[in-house]
Amino acid sequence: MTRLVTADLPALLDPSVVGHRFARQAALRRQGFGVPAFFCVPASALEHVLTSVLDRLGVPPPHGYPDLLTWSESAGKEIRATGVDDELAVDLCAEFDRLVGTGGVAAVRACVFGGHGDSFEGISNGYLFVPRHELAERVADCYASIFSPQALLHAAQQGMDLRSIRVAVGVQRTAVGRG
Repeated sequence: MTRLVTADLPALLDPSVVGHRFARQAALRRQGFGVPAFFCVPASALEHVLTSVLDRLGVPPPHGYPDLLTWSESAGKEIRATGVDDELAVDLCAEFDRLVGTGGVAAVRACVFGGHGDSFEGISNGYLFVPRHELAERVADCYASIFSPQALLHAAQQGMDLRSIRVAVGVQRTAVGRG
């Protein structure tokens, strides 16, 4: 299993691996557009966490919004408690150091997508100016956004099976504007 997808790997262009957001960014970058360098945690890297949460909690109750909020909070806590395993955390820090340097900061963003390419644009979480020591925690936070109330409502409205939803997380060098 590929733990990280870096700029030198063709998988960075594959939306089934990294989601449409990151595949489009990689394509633009390869065409010479000014897209800051980035790498991704592919959707496959943390699927076992989602499966585990759904196995323990079941699917969200259809009884109303308060129950959905409670389920969402419980699922998010479980994902954050499971977090990023030590091996992935080491890989993340090594690639972060290579990309932005130990004292740098990065944008960490989720790309949530359905098994049939269904988009969750604007629903998933992202964090700006993330230092190295917060990287693994922010990746877990992005991963938890798959079970945010907004994402759950979107999935229900689209009639999607929660087990078909995937999340990739991109870590991108922070671009500082020039004024």
